[in-house]
Amino acid sequence: MYEVVTSFILILFFSFILQRIHSFYHSRSAISVVHISIIVIFSFLSTLFLQEYGKWTGQGETVYLQLLASSFYVRWFILFLILFAIVNQLWIDKHIQEQNNSFERLVEKERQLAQAEISNLQQQFQPHFLFNSLNSISALVKMQPEQARSMIHNLSDFLRLTIQKSKEESTTVKDEMDYLNLYLAIEKVRFGHRLNIDLQTDQVCETAKLPSLLLQPIVENAIKYGLYGNIGELTIKIHVSCEQQFLKVLIQNPFDAESMQSSKGTGFGLASVNRKLQLLFKRTDLLKIEQTTSDFKVELLIPQQ
Repeated sequence: MYEVVTSFILILFFSFILQRIHSFYHSRSAISVVHISIIVIFSFLSTLFLQEYGKWTGQGETVYLQLLASSFYVRWFILFLILFAIVNQLWIDKHIQEQNNSFERLVEKERQLAQAEISNLQQQFQPHFLFNSLNSISALVKMQPEQARSMIHNLSDFLRLTIQKSKEESTTVKDEMDYLNLYLAIEKVRFGHRLNIDLQTDQVCETAKLPSLLLQPIVENAIKYGLYGNIGELTIKIHVSCEQQFLKVLIQNPFDAESMQSSKGTGFGLASVNRKLQLLFKRTDLLKIEQTTSDFKVELLIPQQ
């Protein structure tokens, strides 16, 4: 009885020592010279100690002492197997922990890279719009100073919101529409009566979430290419609705296929929006483009949690 308890205590003691060794040393292989050496030494010392302890407690018991002497190597082998199993389990646990840590670092690195790319895309959306707006203000200063002043105020508010929203990953439909209306107010000053907006938003969708600064480059793209080669009025249709687990945004503008053939557009706006959706939702089917001889439609599907 005492020998069994002593054996159990020894195994716990050496297991603790092995665990401490593993916390500082972790080999690439579960079986190494270091592991085998430690196990052999520990199992031998344990068996030797139990051998001497058994002789001390079993004095006068001839049969027990003979059995103790003849089973030394058997007990050594059994202890070796027990400690070997413990070492392997410690190695497996340490290996799994290191794999999990590596995976978490990889995920965090990918998240940071994705966030950096998204920020870079957002920064590239604005410059040419800003230049165009400043040119328009310059042209209005002498002829229509009131409109120039109004445009400066709107542009100031727009840039302030852009900086604020660039720090946010997502926003509500209502906030995004307020931001979009501010942008459209600037564009309406630039293009006057030529630009008309048909904006329809289902009231139930106002609290739905979508990525910040997502719609403005698409609407800007629609205005740019809708007015290209067109001297008449332009109507941009924007419809926001909720369908099952998705927020659906449809943006439509008139399209002149013959005029667009000579356009030098790079398609950066839509490509950037598509890339942003891929980075955020890990899906490639959230942006759909439909082009006919007279219309150009962009449909966005934003997953809702």
